Amino acid sequence: MVAETAEDKKAVFRRLIDCYARADVDAMESLIAPIYLGHTSAGDRDWAGFRQSILNFHAIFDYAPDAFVIEDQFADGDKVATRMTARVRSRESGEAMTMIGINLAVIRRGQVFEEWNTWEMVQSAESLSMQGAA
Repeated sequence: MVAETAEDKKAVFRRLIDCYARADVDAMESLIAPIYLGHTSAGDRDWAGFRQSILNFHAIFDYAPDAFVIEDQFADGDKVATRMTARVRSRESGEAMTMIGINLAVIRRGQVFEEWNTWEMVQSAESLSMQGAA
């Protein structure tokens, strides 16, 4: 077996978010370990739950192929930490939205075994001023 480098592990995560942006859950399957466990603010989920979450978010938001931008990415051992931005558009209103996220993934043998992630919506100055918070 060839040893995985930190760059190999970071590349697995980049492939994962590329598939996510395209809602290509079939292609993601090879990147997700059979015993995958994801931790989110909504609770823990397995691969089936993660897959459904992707489909649900794609029903709400339109993702361009380059929707995700990796701002920082670090690897130490089998963990990869990624800070990223996602630029999406609401399918209902057409409004452009920006989300920022942090992900910590355990990657072994080319697959994500476990991950923790958090996302938050960034409000524009215009949006805040319309709410009287500027």
